[in-house]
Amino acid sequence: MKKLSIIVITVMLAFCHTLSAENLDELVDVSIYSNVKQIQIGSDFYIAIKLNVADEWHIYWKNPGDSGLPTEVKWTLPKGVEKVGSLIWQVPEKIEWSGMVNYGFEHDVYLIQKFKTIRSVELKSIDIKAEVSWLVCKEKCIPQNDNVSIKIAVDEMFEKSAESKLIQNLLATAPSTFKSVKSNFKSGKEKLEVRLLEFPNDVAEVEDLYIISDGITDNTVKTKIENKKNSAIAEFKLSPYLDEMPAELELLVLYKDKNGSSKSYETIINNK
Repeated sequence: MKKLSIIVITVMLAFCHTLSAENLDELVDVSIYSNVKQIQIGSDFYIAIKLNVADEWHIYWKNPGDSGLPTEVKWTLPKGVEKVGSLIWQVPEKIEWSGMVNYGFEHDVYLIQKFKTIRSVELKSIDIKAEVSWLVCKEKCIPQNDNVSIKIAVDEMFEKSAESKLIQNLLATAPSTFKSVKSNFKSGKEKLEVRLLEFPNDVAEVEDLYIISDGITDNTVKTKIENKKNSAIAEFKLSPYLDEMPAELELLVLYKDKNGSSKSYETIINNK
């Protein structure tokens, strides 16, 4: 974690004792859903973790920004069930606090994971457990965690759950993945320049870029974005706490499509 995060969190945690246990339990409510009620072995399915955050409080994205801690999910899976890819996040909000800029979520937050089942493993049911941990902040920050579980029936017939439509809609609005060979970045003493030289076909204008790789940029300085024909260049200020620039960067790109709708995609680019 960044040095600034450690200092800020340590100071804020010193005030946690002022909240009662009852109030702490009410800050974040965790629940778990699947898009299926019953599944055939050999099929894929999704699990969604919902965190309902109390008004005026927030939790953090996978890159929390200038302070905070990422929300994490640790899965306990039965034999014959495996994760497919990484956790699927919604697009975070920029949250300004005490001169810092963080990335996080308020109110309802959904984290989605895709799973596959192995045909060669016989299962009577699928029992999945999730340990969820987060840092919830307002004027103070409190680390919390909870455990949730779900059971999915196994049979020859496939049956959707009551939450299937909700999860389908969340997946439709989640960032897509785009592989770019041409896009790259270069860094100087204080600045980082990101060159997006390839786009998904529906991109009309890049509106913002979030660096998913943690601790790279000073998020208090506004990103400068120059849109060109079929490309965009973004300039960031490097974090004063950055020790070494990585060989590749993971990005979240927010854009308007050709119909004026807001969309996003994630990509990985290499150092030029």
